[in-house]
Amino acid sequence: MENFVNVTTLIWSIVVVVLIFLGIIFIVLKNRQISKLKKHIEELEVEKNLIVNAPVLTELSKVQALVKNERMTDRYNNWNKEITELKDRTIPKITDMIIEIDALVEQGQYKLVIRKMTDIEIEIYRSKKKADFLLDEMQLITSSEARNRDYITKLKAQYREVLSKFEKEKKDYGEITESIELQSENIEKRFKVFESLLEQNEYDEVEKLVDSLDEMIKNITIVVEEVPTIVLLGRSLIPAKMDEMAVQYSKLQKEGYQLDYLNIEYNISEIEKKIRNIFDRAKILNIEDSILELKTIIEYFDSVMNDFELEKRSKKVYNDTCKSVKTKIIKLEKIMNDLYLQLDDLKISYDLTKEELDVLHDINQDLEVLHKDYDTLMVHSKNKTFAYSKLNKEAEILNVKASKIEDRLDYCLETLGTMKDDELRAREQLKEIKILLKQAKYRIREYKLPVVNNNYFIELQEANESIKEIIIELDKKPININTLNTRVDTARDLVLKLYNTTNEMIKTAKLAEMAIVYGNRYKSFNQDLENGLNTAESMFFKGDYKQSLELSINSIEEVEPGIYERLLEECK
Repeated sequence: MENFVNVTTLIWSIVVVVLIFLGIIFIVLKNRQISKLKKHIEELEVEKNLIVNAPVLTELSKVQALVKNERMTDRYNNWNKEITELKDRTIPKITDMIIEIDALVEQGQYKLVIRKMTDIEIEIYRSKKKADFLLDEMQLITSSEARNRDYITKLKAQYREVLSKFEKEKKDYGEITESIELQSENIEKRFKVFESLLEQNEYDEVEKLVDSLDEMIKNITIVVEEVPTIVLLGRSLIPAKMDEMAVQYSKLQKEGYQLDYLNIEYNISEIEKKIRNIFDRAKILNIEDSILELKTIIEYFDSVMNDFELEKRSKKVYNDTCKSVKTKIIKLEKIMNDLYLQLDDLKISYDLTKEELDVLHDINQDLEVLHKDYDTLMVHSKNKTFAYSKLNKEAEILNVKASKIEDRLDYCLETLGTMKDDELRAREQLKEIKILLKQAKYRIREYKLPVVNNNYFIELQEANESIKEIIIELDKKPININTLNTRVDTARDLVLKLYNTTNEMIKTAKLAEMAIVYGNRYKSFNQDLENGLNTAESMFFKGDYKQSLELSINSIEEVEPGIYERLLEECK
């Protein structure tokens, strides 16, 4: 029982200690929160006191010293009213709100304190912004004189520099001189007005005047810089180029050039209007884009002069091209006329296909169309309907068409010429083939063979028949050239084959005969050789010359190797 009491006592002691500790922590945290809130309240108090600060009041007093006219009086009164309202109403209101939250802190209503603080911060922020705005407005007036005097000094220096440049080069400004001088007088007057407005404390008007002077000096600086170029271009270079173009234009027209497509008269009229407009604007010192417009006009004149040169070159090329086309047409028509005169004879002489005749007719029709187009072009050229640059393109097209017709006709003529050449070549080759056949027959008769093989007579018959076929084709009207060429090739091959057969047969017979005669010297010494030569001789007289030669050579080789090569040498 005693132990239980001791444990209970210990537990309650611990609980008491913990509660005391938690109470101390709570008190410390609460005091810290209160301290933090009070510090924030102090900061709000400081910010409240800075709303209408010394600079604001100082600037207001400066403005009061500058009040010399009704407008400044009104502005001063308005600013003073706004500042008074801030001091007498807004700041006391914020003070009351601060006192209220200070009391709430003491009462421990911390959530409400934080919400009220936010309201105070918003009110202080609005009031501070308003005070800063009033300060800026007042400083704009109080610093106006020093600021504007400094800026006017810079403007005067810039203006004097521009005026000095103008005075030195006044002769270059032409008719714009008077306008620049009037503007200079206006600027001088405005400088004097500036002093007057400052004396009267018309600061709003001073600001406007300074802006106006700034724009005027910027403008006159550009004017003084660019007007000499405008005068030079508009009154010297462009008129000179215009005169040069007019002279060249008139000359080309007299020489028969068609230049209406260039619209020279209209463009000159528009250019003159444009130049008048540029100088009218320049007289009121508006020169925006003037140099660009004048340079564009110069580029136009250069472009027109290039067009003139193009027309000159085009005329020369056009004349040369037309001569070429005309020459080709005359040549082609003469060839076609001659060809049509011979066409009936050609049809009789040669088996012309429908396609070949159609090609000729197509060429003739194209040639007629080409001639009509050329005549039309000549009419346009004579009437000066189109510019040479355009006519030249049409002439080039006709020239290309004429060249294509020329190529097609050359191909047709080449085809017809080939037919004639093939006929002549066939007749010449017929003579050569007959001569070759005659030589083959002569050789057979010249070398009296005991027997002529049947193969020779078969080839001879084929050769004779092929020659007859050539003669038949040549006698036909019209001649089919393809068939004729085939007949000639066949006959040449057959006669050449006969000729080679004849030579080979004679050569073989000759060698066989020589071998038999040569081997007779060994008959009495060698029975086998004698038997072989006798058999070879028998074959020779039967016309089997190749077998006879082989047998005789083989028999002799037994007693005299290399006999065949020696016989060949003797036959050469």
